[in-house]
Amino acid sequence: MNGCFINLQRSSARREAMQAQLQALGLHGVTRLAAVDAADLHGAQAPHTVHGSRISAGEHACFLSHLAALEQGLPGSFHLVLEDDALLSPALPQLLRQAEALARLEAFDLVFLECMPYTSAPALLPLWRSLRQHLPPAAAGAPREALAGIEILEAKGLYNWGAVAYLATPRGLRSLPGLLRQALAAGPAQALDLTLSTLIEQGRLRAAVLAPFLATPRQGELGHSTITDRDRASENEVLGHALRRLFFAGPVDGLEAEVAPYRHAPLTDDPQLRLLADLMAQLFVITARQGREGAPRD
Repeated sequence: MNGCFINLQRSSARREAMQAQLQALGLHGVTRLAAVDAADLHGAQAPHTVHGSRISAGEHACFLSHLAALEQGLPGSFHLVLEDDALLSPALPQLLRQAEALARLEAFDLVFLECMPYTSAPALLPLWRSLRQHLPPAAAGAPREALAGIEILEAKGLYNWGAVAYLATPRGLRSLPGLLRQALAAGPAQALDLTLSTLIEQGRLRAAVLAPFLATPRQGELGHSTITDRDRASENEVLGHALRRLFFAGPVDGLEAEVAPYRHAPLTDDPQLRLLADLMAQLFVITARQGREGAPRD
C-alpha cells in the first residue's frame, strides 16, 4: 500500500512518532509529505479573506497539503493519506493487503478510516451496531483490534468532518484533485474536510466510512493541532475527540477520565431543552438495545 502522511518540517516529534508507528505496522510504502506551512502562506498566521470568504491561513495551508497528497497518488491505485496525529488500528494492515476487501471499495471516491460523525441517531446507530457486531466481547479478553469484520457505510448523512485518515481510490484519484482545485479557485469557502462534506452531500463525491474506525486522532495531541489560527470550544474538542475514539478498533484507555469533567456538567438552564436532551438520550439507548433504527411505536 502506497500513501503519505502530511507533516510540517517543524513538527519533528510527530514525524518520529508516525514513522515509528508505520514501521511497527509494516506500512513501508507510506512516506512523509512535507506540509504547506501557514507561516509561509500569505505571510500571516491570522484569519484572512480569500475571494470574500473567511478562512484561516492554517486551514488554507492544510487544504493545499491534502491536495498535494492526492496529486502524488499513482493512477489506478489506492492511496492512503494520513495526518501526522493519526493513531492507526493494528487491524488496518490486514485490510490493506486484501485484494477482495479493496475491490469492495472501488465504487467510492474516498473511504474514511474515521471521522467526526453527525451527532444524530441515524448517523450514530450504525456506528454503534458495528462495534457490537464486530468487536470481540469484553468478557473474551481479546484486544479491540481483533475484529470479526468491518462495515462499509455510506458517508452521506454520516460524515460530518475530519480528514485524519482516508483512502483515495483509483476513481477518487481521478476525480478529487479537480474538485479540490475548483474549490481552491473559489476561495475556498470552507476548510478541506467541510468542503469534502459539502461535495458528499451534493452527490458530487461518493464516500464511505469504515466501521469500526481503523484510525483516530492520537490522544496526546488533543488541543495541540498545528492549525493554530482557528477558533475552538474546549467542550467540543474533548467530547468530539472522545466520540470518535469510542468507535475505534484499538485501545480506548483513559477515555472515561478524559470526558469526566464534561460528561455530567449542567448543559443548560432551559428546563425544556434539558428535558429534550434527556428524552433523546433515553430514546437512543432504547433504540440501540432493540437493534433497529426506528423509534418505538405504539
